[in-house]
This record gives sequence, C-alpha cells and structure tokens, in this order.
Amino acid sequence: MTSLRSLVPNAETVLSLHPSELAGYVLEALLAAGQMQAQLWHRGNFCRHAAGEFVDQHGNSNYAVATACSAAWSWLEANGFICPNPLQSNDWYQPTRRASEVSDRVGLRQVVHNQQLPAEFLHPTLLVNAHPLFLQSRFDTAVFEAFKELEVAIRTAAGLGHDLLGTSLAARAFNPEDGPLTDLAVEKGERVALMNLMGGSIGSYKNPSSHRHVALSAPEAREMLMLASHLLKIVDQRAALRQRA
Repeated sequence: MTSLRSLVPNAETVLSLHPSELAGYVLEALLAAGQMQAQLWHRGNFCRHAAGEFVDQHGNSNYAVATACSAAWSWLEANGFICPNPLQSNDWYQPTRRASEVSDRVGLRQVVHNQQLPAEFLHPTLLVNAHPLFLQSRFDTAVFEAFKELEVAIRTAAGLGHDLLGTSLAARAFNPEDGPLTDLAVEKGERVALMNLMGGSIGSYKNPSSHRHVALSAPEAREMLMLASHLLKIVDQRAALRQRA
C-alpha cells in the first residue's frame, strides 16, 4: 500500500498544500489501497488513518491533518474523481470513471490542467453552449459552437439577414466605412483590423469544423474559446453603441 505519509513526508507539508494539491496525494493513496486496505475508502477511516500517520509531539493523532484530508476528499468528490458507493452508506466511496484516467497525483494534475477553463473568463452565451462540451472533452464541437454563437451575435447586433454567412457577414457588419458595428471614431486601420479579426476567426475556427473532424487538444480549445469570448464581448459593446446612437 502507498500511504499518505510515504508520499508527503511531514505534517507541515500536508497543511501547506491547497486542497486541490493534497487531493492528488489522497487519490494516489486511495487507488493504491489493496483489498486488505479497502476500509480506507471510508472517509472517516481515511482521515483518522492519516491523522495517525502524522502524530504530534505528544504522540497524539494530528487533527489538523485529518481536517486537511477531509477538505481534499471533498475536492475529489466535487470534481468527479470519487463518488459515494451506491451499495454502501455512511461515507463509503468508490473511484469514478474519471479516476480511471489517472493513476497518481501527476496524472490528476494533468487532467485538471487540461480541462481547466474558468467560467468567469467566458462570455455568458458560451457558458451555456460551449463550456459544457469542453468539460466533456468534445473540444472541436465546443469551438464550433462558440464561433457559431459569434456569427449569430454579429448578425443580430448588426440587424443583417441570413443571406450573409461567415466571413461575408463579418465583413459587412464591420465594414470600416459603413458597417453597422464599426466605430467611426476609431482610426481606419484599426477598423480594418477588427473586421479582419472577426472574419478571420470565424473562417479559421468555425468553418473547418463545419466540413470535417478537427482534432484539438484541451489547451488549443481553451485558447479558441477565450478568443471567441473576447470577440463576443466586443460585439456586445458595439451593439450597445449602436442602440445609443
């Protein structure tokens, strides 16, 4: 068995770790527990066992370590790595399918990093239509939906019909001379650049997924979704300016 003490040498280190960091060590210890250590899949048992591994100067179990492990346990459950055992009760848990993707703290850290996309970074529209797909690892579909929403937002804000699509729609909406979403107070070169940015983004990130499967990694998709979010916020700003005009 891989004990928590064998992974983290002292209580001070345990207590210094954020719950998301300590969770990797807790999960590694849980996954390494053999049949003889199955009792560790009970939350209370695990926390008491960990507290006993890190006794204080008086030889007493370290309650602070138990509390830290309980917080890490909560993080593992909240992030879908462990779940209550449906055949047991009273704090008995089991690994989830997501836990099978990792074998240790390094694997957990990589999974979390790959799928990390803070909701506060995204436009509200993408929280509904793209973010859930990203969390399901459907990266190409998430990106397609994000830039489709950008196209829809441009059409709606500019008051244009469905005869214009994709890059043509962006070119008309942000035409540097008379586009309904252009800002004539901005220098012409910047107006042209924004028109190209809007059209180029739709052409580069929405259109390919419309015609073929596009293999994307989580980091690539994350960057594209954040770009779509930024562009959607610009469209919102231009729509507000148009309404005030």
